[in-house]
Amino acid sequence: MMRYTFLALPLLFVSCLAHAQDASLLAGGMRVDQDPDDKSFAVALGYNHHLNPYLSVSADYLNEGHPRLHHRDGLGAQLWLHTPVPTRGWSFAAGFGPYYYFDTTRGNGSLSDYRNDHGWGQLVSASARYHLASNAYLEARLAHTHGITSHDTTMLLFGAGYELRNLPPEIRLQNAEKGDNLVMLLAGRSIVNSFKSETATSTGLEYRRTVNPNVEWSVILMNEGKVDVAERKGVSGQLWLLRPFTERTVLEMGFGAYAMRDQLDRTDPHAERDGHVAPIASIGMRYRLSDSLRAQLTWSRVITSYERDSDVFLLGAGLAF
Repeated sequence: MMRYTFLALPLLFVSCLAHAQDASLLAGGMRVDQDPDDKSFAVALGYNHHLNPYLSVSADYLNEGHPRLHHRDGLGAQLWLHTPVPTRGWSFAAGFGPYYYFDTTRGNGSLSDYRNDHGWGQLVSASARYHLASNAYLEARLAHTHGITSHDTTMLLFGAGYELRNLPPEIRLQNAEKGDNLVMLLAGRSIVNSFKSETATSTGLEYRRTVNPNVEWSVILMNEGKVDVAERKGVSGQLWLLRPFTERTVLEMGFGAYAMRDQLDRTDPHAERDGHVAPIASIGMRYRLSDSLRAQLTWSRVITSYERDSDVFLLGAGLAF
């Protein structure tokens, strides 16, 4: 788990500072560098923090689409050198950093036999933004993944972002429920990271405790549902980094461990449930409905060592007390 948790360090450091921050969503196309005819879509979700007028750091999620025999996405952290950001007008930037990827690829040559590869590469980016007076901006970005065994990719992305306001302390505390507990009921879908992307209904029960306005920890009882003859359930513990987005909305990123029991064949009465402990990484958003009611949406990636990676999407509501 330590091999990727350092990707959270930029957010852990900058989330407590008061400099400008922004979030962006980009989409476009990609191609495999080793085979330019192998193309697909690409999506990028980013969080950026300005350290000074010329330097910033970011945490990024990339989905590199579905080229032939590869479904790959990953998490990156980049250091950016950029021109000063105007109130209105253009700014330009170049970034570089590590990239931890998750790749669903072929096993022994057939689509029904797959494996989940994990590994390290580098992420290089160049960006042009046009800043609007409303704290929003439009962005065009050229991104390149490098040093990955299976293949390198180049992505051309377009989208928009929003410069996050520095909310006053009383609103940040109200969003984060400092010193409070939070219990939530969750339900959604789990998706196996295979070429068939099998789905099932997932459920969860979550308890959270606020450490400070920027940090929480949680325990989640999770059932990923039944996929064909397989069934998996367990409990995860995560540390969450928070950033208030509006007076009622909080963005969050979590990292932790997931202890599970996985029964790969429920049709065999003698089959044992295998126990595993796997890293888990999450991105989410929480909305304050009232003083005591909260709504939450999270996406979690379960990172296994036995070809059973999964995505778990959970939507729910709960009570702060």
